[in-house]
Amino acid sequence: MKKTINSSRLIQGLIELLAAFAFLWLAVTRCYQYYVTPRTMPYLYFAGALFLAMGIYNFYKLRELTHTRRYRHLLALIIPLALLFASVYEQDLLGTPLFPSVHDSDFNDPKCLDEVYTMQTPVYAGRELHGYDAENQTITVMEAETYQWLVEIYSDPTPFLGYTIRTMGQVLTESDRLSYGCFSPTRKLMTCCVADMFIIGFACQYDPIETLHDGDWVSVTGTLAMVDMEEYQELRILVDTVEKCQPPDEPYVYSY
Repeated sequence: MKKTINSSRLIQGLIELLAAFAFLWLAVTRCYQYYVTPRTMPYLYFAGALFLAMGIYNFYKLRELTHTRRYRHLLALIIPLALLFASVYEQDLLGTPLFPSVHDSDFNDPKCLDEVYTMQTPVYAGRELHGYDAENQTITVMEAETYQWLVEIYSDPTPFLGYTIRTMGQVLTESDRLSYGCFSPTRKLMTCCVADMFIIGFACQYDPIETLHDGDWVSVTGTLAMVDMEEYQELRILVDTVEKCQPPDEPYVYSY
């Protein structure tokens, strides 16, 4: 009997190769960061390699003679791939360069790595943060350490009062948690995946707040202080300067 190409093997192999490309593309372009945390990087490479091997195997078996050819199970791959490509297109990620380089920024400056602070907050005790200059009483909050610095400072602000804080984030002016005349340079915290994100950031007091536009990426410099309210004190950065800046290399921050 003459062997013909097994169409189910062909389609399955093509879909698996497409899945392998998708996982590897997410990894090398770092676009995976829009969906999951960096801890999943090894799994992305593993999944890409596995789908690649499966695709090659199905092409090797193209002329296998079978009496039943099944296609319905391929929906388990087609549907998530279609949703992924739709999301990538919607977020305009298709033009992302392979192996993107880190842009120059005051908030990922290698010089900050020499300015070390050891965290005291129990859950992170002993962890090193960077951008801490005790002599000049300044803290440059590096892009990847926003959450940890927020935890450390808000857990016990006393040692840092009077320090000049330099941080960055997206402007948020409308929030029930912000006092009048305040805004926050916010980052999005991801603990597991894109479904569990929430917004974090310092409270910043700034007089010409009407000049700010929600969603803009800005760098903020000011002095950390406790401000007297009617019934309590509130920790704020008393802002000296607000300047527009580039978005960070990683869209989110993480709790680990």
